[in-house]
Amino acid sequence: MGDKISMLKAIDVKDAVYKEKKIFIDVRSPFEYHEGSIPEAINLPLFTDEERVEVGSVYKNNSVEEAKALGVKFASAKLSNIYETLSEISKKNEAVIVFCARGGLRSGSVVSFLNNLGVAVYQLQGGYKSFRKFTLDYLENMHKYHEFIVLHGYTGVGKTQILNRLESEKVPTLDLEALAKNTGSVFGNIGFDEKDMTQKNFEALLVNTLIEAESKFLVVESESKRIGTVFIPNNLHEQIINGRHVLIETTINNRIDILIDDYVNKPINSDELLIKSIHNLTKRIGKEKAGRYIDYIQNKKYEEIAKELIINYYDPLYKHSMAKYDYDLCINYDKIEKAVKALKDYYNEIEGKKKE
Repeated sequence: MGDKISMLKAIDVKDAVYKEKKIFIDVRSPFEYHEGSIPEAINLPLFTDEERVEVGSVYKNNSVEEAKALGVKFASAKLSNIYETLSEISKKNEAVIVFCARGGLRSGSVVSFLNNLGVAVYQLQGGYKSFRKFTLDYLENMHKYHEFIVLHGYTGVGKTQILNRLESEKVPTLDLEALAKNTGSVFGNIGFDEKDMTQKNFEALLVNTLIEAESKFLVVESESKRIGTVFIPNNLHEQIINGRHVLIETTINNRIDILIDDYVNKPINSDELLIKSIHNLTKRIGKEKAGRYIDYIQNKKYEEIAKELIINYYDPLYKHSMAKYDYDLCINYDKIEKAVKALKDYYNEIEGKKKE
C-alpha cells in the first residue's frame, strides 16, 4: 500500500494554493472539516465522525490490521458517491486536489482508487497539516508582502460601505468583519450567519484573500484584536497598526441613516435581534436606558435609538482609541461617493510612488 501511495500524482501545498483553476476535496470527517479546512474545500468524508472515533479506538486498543479492515468497511460504502462526484467535478476543473489530515492513507486511498478508474486527481502532500503550516508561515512573514491603508472613524461613518465600494472599483481591500462574520460590536452578529467562525478557518480565509488580492497595498478597517469569536493574528494586527491611517468623518444624520440601513433594513427579524443585543448591553448602560431603547425599537423609533447610542455609547467608547493615531489623510464627506473617490486617489498615489 505504501509503494502505491508514493507513486500517486501528488502536488505540493504552495503549488496547490497558487494554482489558478483548482478545487480542493477534504476527505476527513465532518468534525475535522468544520474545525478547520482549506477555503471553499468540498467535504466528501470517508468516515462519519462516529466511524472515525471507532476506527481510532480499534487502532489504539486492538491492532493496526483490525483498524485498517474496519476503515475499509466504512470507506467502501462512500466510494461510489465519491467516484461519481469527483468524476463530474474533474471534467470542469483543471485540478482536483484531494487531502486528509497528513496526506496519508485516507487521501491516498481515494486518489489511488480514482486514478485507477481514469479520474485524474492529485493528492495534497502533507495534507491539511501542510496547508495549516503554509497559512501560519504566510501570516508570520506577511510584513514582507503587504502594507495597509487603514480606515478610522466613529461608528456609522460608513467604513464598511466605503470598503465595499472600493472593492467594486478594483481597489484591493481586506474586509476583516466579513471574513469573521461579525462587526466586533455588541450588535456584531446582526446581518451575519450565526454559525461561529473558527480561528483556523478565519486565518485560512485571511491568507486566501491576501494572496488573491495580488497587491502590496490593501485598504482595511481599523479593528480591535478580537472580532466576534476570532482574533486578528499578531503580525497582521501589527502591520495594520503600522500602516497609513485615514480618518473618515461625516454628519450625524448620515451616521444614523447608515446604522439604520445596516441593523434595521438589511437583517431579517431585525427588531428581535436588536432587542437581544440591547439586553446584552444592559450592564454597561443600565436598566433604565436599556428599557427605553427597547421601547424605541418596539415603536419603530430607530432614529432616536441610533442617535442616543452614537452620542452616549459609541462616541465616548471609541474617543480614546481614535486619538491614538496621527492621520495621514482626513476625509469629511457629505456624500459617500466623495470619500470613495478621495480614497481611490490616495491609493493610486501611494501605489504609483512605490512603483517609481
